[in-house]
Amino acid sequence: MLCWKCGVELATERKLSFRAVCEACGTSLHCCKNCQNYTPGKPNDCSIPGTDFISDREANNFCEEFQLLGQFTPKKKTETNPFDNLFK
Repeated sequence: MLCWKCGVELATERKLSFRAVCEACGTSLHCCKNCQNYTPGKPNDCSIPGTDFISDREANNFCEEFQLLGQFTPKKKTETNPFDNLFK
């Protein structure tokens, strides 16, 4: 299993505790961003209809539909100011 945020390999069983956190970066593991059902753009950003709304997709939650993603999705680098490159 990999942490969805930092990519470190975690030694944990397949079933995660609701309060599980990454040993390396301290981020929540039982969260929307670490779930196979997380689908931005769908209702409640979840591929399973009728799930409860969760406001913070990176925080621990008590969703019974949670299915471990186990993948690392690196964040894209964003420019701090899009106008910086205009006059170079």
